[in-house]
Amino acid sequence: MKYDAVILAGGENSSDLRKIAPYDNEALIIIGKYPMIYYVYKSLRSSPLVENIIVSGPADSLRSILPREDKLYFVSGGENAIDSFSQAVELLNNIGSTEYLLVAPTDIPLITSEAIEDFMHQCEQHDVDFYYPVTSKKVNEEKFPGVSRTYVRLREGVFTGGNLFILRKAMIDKGLDFARQMVENRKNPLKMARILGIALAWKFIWGRLAIPVIEKRFFDMTGIRGKAIISQYAEVGVDVDKPSDLELAQKHLEGVSF
Repeated sequence: MKYDAVILAGGENSSDLRKIAPYDNEALIIIGKYPMIYYVYKSLRSSPLVENIIVSGPADSLRSILPREDKLYFVSGGENAIDSFSQAVELLNNIGSTEYLLVAPTDIPLITSEAIEDFMHQCEQHDVDFYYPVTSKKVNEEKFPGVSRTYVRLREGVFTGGNLFILRKAMIDKGLDFARQMVENRKNPLKMARILGIALAWKFIWGRLAIPVIEKRFFDMTGIRGKAIISQYAEVGVDVDKPSDLELAQKHLEGVSF
């Protein structure tokens, strides 16, 4: 199966990151030899499963960083990730041909084409509308010892959410409002559980909330069939949003050349 992809590159550089990386936009932060977005772009373009790539962000700056090539497009980013995504989708409606869309932020420079393709292949084993990766604390700490992430204890284990997802294009409009709520609260597991319902919140508090229960509640609320995909690649669960993350990325990517 082939996928179109969107890179969300409109995020402003946070105050903490600015202290050690004075760039207006996260995508432009230099890690090793390249701006952060370049690693995400290369991982996507290296996969034969990816067709069109839409970059949503400060278009003029990003055009000067990424190569000029077919099937690479730019749109101006919105005020937040959801608005940036909506603008990319509008362009894709005119050029895209794949049934599913892969969405990735610009702040996951450690991502690899192998991790992305593993996620894609696992998704293809399930006929649903929305796929979201999770990684276990064990997998993350074995790959990146000491990495700081937000974890939740579920019946199946201790997990952190991934930083990309796949969505059936026909379901995009239906899912946008719910997506805004989840993005706003993605760093607060308890608030996310409350969005899903009080009963689920209590199960979450006591560590008895199971993944299939969350998937069912997600469908009841949105009409979208979702599936959590357990990835064995820590790269999908580590982003760069604070100085310690940037130091980790610099350590792992300083010798990379394309």
